[in-house]
Amino acid sequence: MIEVHDLALDAPDGRLLLEGLELTVPRGGNQLVIGPSGSGKSRLLKVVAGTERPRRGRVRIGGRDIWPGGGVLALIGQVRLGFAFASGGLLSNLSLRENIALPLRFLGVPEAQVGHRTEQVLAHLDLEAVAGLRPHTVSASARKHANLARVLALEPELILLDDPLEGLDTADRAIVQDLIRAWGADSSCTLVIAAEEADAFTGLEAARLQLSHAPITVEFP
Repeated sequence: MIEVHDLALDAPDGRLLLEGLELTVPRGGNQLVIGPSGSGKSRLLKVVAGTERPRRGRVRIGGRDIWPGGGVLALIGQVRLGFAFASGGLLSNLSLRENIALPLRFLGVPEAQVGHRTEQVLAHLDLEAVAGLRPHTVSASARKHANLARVLALEPELILLDDPLEGLDTADRAIVQDLIRAWGADSSCTLVIAAEEADAFTGLEAARLQLSHAPITVEFP
């Protein structure tokens, strides 16, 4: 599903984060990318998603060239991708319900299914009470849940999660951990998670890639 070859990544300030990264995630596989803040794990996810360009290297998803290439445009209509950002990612002028429904409408999902899927995932992530509110009026944990609900509604074949448990209390973490375990057990779904620690994902069978603060050259089978 994901093939990365000789990848080099820069930080926003131009600092080299990673060099020579080799990574393969098979279809239906689970991958943890572990490292401290500033190690490049979030940047790696955005490059794989096609939303940011690497300094150098090749990224392929489902046999399609993302880099070099058109980035996320290469995936439209080809691969169902769900990406939950560590922060942000929701449109401020829309309610949580509207944010979740918008990508479904963009993909041309029939309106009856849009409504059904949206209400299902709102219930699944315990968001029904705040579904009509805009992102800036709800808690950070509700925004994080809404990002995950949007991914869930898409029924994606590739899921990229950036620090999905960060800032959540015990009850909210349990909801998200259950969701992640379900995705991880689904052979039709390829899952990549970036996080600072792997311990929170016990029970998830996954390959691990460890990043560090310093620019590093890594190879990972």
